Amino acid sequence: MGKITLKPTENQNYILLGGDFQKVLDLAHKQEAEGEFEAACNTRYKAFQQIVDVLPEEEAAELDFSHPNTRAAIEIIYGSAVDNFLAGDVELSAAQLELLLECDSEDHIEATPQLALCYIALEEWECLEDILPDLGDKSAFRPLVEALAEYACTGDISAEQLTALRRHRHLCEELCATEHTADEKYLKDISSERPTQQALAREIYLRCEPLLLKYEGFANKLK
Repeated sequence: MGKITLKPTENQNYILLGGDFQKVLDLAHKQEAEGEFEAACNTRYKAFQQIVDVLPEEEAAELDFSHPNTRAAIEIIYGSAVDNFLAGDVELSAAQLELLLECDSEDHIEATPQLALCYIALEEWECLEDILPDLGDKSAFRPLVEALAEYACTGDISAEQLTALRRHRHLCEELCATEHTADEKYLKDISSERPTQQALAREIYLRCEPLLLKYEGFANKLK
C-alpha cells in the first residue's frame, strides 16, 4: 500500500496521503462479489490497522471527509467495524466505531446506528442513552433500537414502542419474514441510486441480524 501519512490542512483537520484506500475498497468489494467474504474482511481490517498506526494516540484527529482518499479510509473503518460486529467481536466493533466518530464528528457515514447495536449487544445502556438523540426521529432505526433495547432488558416490548416501530411497515414485514437473502436482486436494488423501501428494510435487518438471532422472540412480538 505504500507509506501512509497524516497531513494537517488549513481547515484544521487532516487528510491521509498514501495507501490508495479507494483501491482497497474496490478490492474488498470485488472479493465479496466473488464470494470471498473472509478475504474481504481481512482486506479491510489490514487497511484499518495501517490507518490506526498513523493516527495520534493522545487526541482525536478530525479527518477531512471531502478528500477522496481520506473518505475511502473512513469507509474502510466503518466496513471493518460492521465485519467484526457480524463476526461476533462486538467490543472491537464498538471501539472501531467510537474511533471513527472521533475522527468524523459529523458522522457523514452514519456510524452511530451501528454503534447503537454494539451497545445493545454489550448491554452498555448508559452509552446507548447518550447516542439515542443522534439517531434522529424520522428513520426506522431509532424505534428499532429502542424496541430491541427494551426487549433485551425486559423480554417484552411496550405498546408505545410497538406502535412507533409498526409505523415502519416495510421494516416490520422484513423482521417477520422467514428469509432475508442478500441475493443478486437485493444487491442490485440496494446499490442503485434510489433503493426500494423493501431493500432498505432488508439492509437494516442484515445489519441487526446477530441481535435478532440472539433475541429470537423479538420478531414474534411484532406479529
